[in-house]
Amino acid sequence: MRILSSQVIEQTATPALWINTMESALKANGHQDYFTPDRMHVDVKANTLLLMPSVGPDMFATKLVSVFPDNIKKGKAAINGTVILNDGESGESLAVLNGAKLTAMRTAAIACVGIRHLSDPLATTLGIIGGGAQGRHIAWLASHERDLERVYVYDRSPQTINDFISFMAEKCPDVDVALCEDAQQVVVNSEIVATATTSPEPVIPNLEDLILGKCFVCVGSYKPEMRELPDSIFRLIDSVWIDAEHGKSESGDLIYPLENNLINHDQVKHISKLIDNATALGFRETRLFKTVGQGIFDLFAARLVYEKACENNLGQEVKV
Repeated sequence: MRILSSQVIEQTATPALWINTMESALKANGHQDYFTPDRMHVDVKANTLLLMPSVGPDMFATKLVSVFPDNIKKGKAAINGTVILNDGESGESLAVLNGAKLTAMRTAAIACVGIRHLSDPLATTLGIIGGGAQGRHIAWLASHERDLERVYVYDRSPQTINDFISFMAEKCPDVDVALCEDAQQVVVNSEIVATATTSPEPVIPNLEDLILGKCFVCVGSYKPEMRELPDSIFRLIDSVWIDAEHGKSESGDLIYPLENNLINHDQVKHISKLIDNATALGFRETRLFKTVGQGIFDLFAARLVYEKACENNLGQEVKV
């Protein structure tokens, strides 16, 4: 069995390969060769425990995740987890992977699939609201999907901002990072806006004039009581593009607008339909992609990292 650390996961594949792999995962979702049951979702006060299995034709993966938002105040990672990759024929364990890093990489890559199909190909500015680990990785990968010149970022934590600046200086030294005083300043200056928070109330300003014509990628809001999106955005879009059907019962950013008739169920569409048919995009220039994640993404991500690690002799081989 191969142990694959955060450092190994980061160096196994290029951002473009990550994004292409997640696009393949989105297209494979629902295919008869893949089975991904609903994830087990256990809330313990403000914390969340997740069990996410996915079975493919040659391998299966299981992710165990803990989400502890208050860890940020303690200088610790909010998301921790482990992914176990198994051989689909024998069932033997092939690899154990750092779940937090794999989640950050595959979620950022999924977000960038949305950016690829929903945003202006000539966009040069990206806004990040929530500059933690997930926000940092989205900015990194998005800089390879679009020819970004500047990333605007807002976060309430000075330490998180410092970490964001250091991370981007290492990964994307040619991209300018501009610090914003609030979320509104991010939105005003950015063509593409990605939200990655645990906020219980919208972080995007509820002002149609400010959000008109922009592309929004919403990564936070993984619980019913969480919301990042304002009412006004739903009046400006043709469709809400999603990555997983269960999001309609788990994310406040889908539950709230559906229950309050801001959108109807026909407007909520899986992004794989757009990948296969670009004409499904619609005519309105304001666009929205909501991602909540699914086990099949971890399977594709773990297989990518494992195969590349074996090719390049990365990681530590152990007997258990």
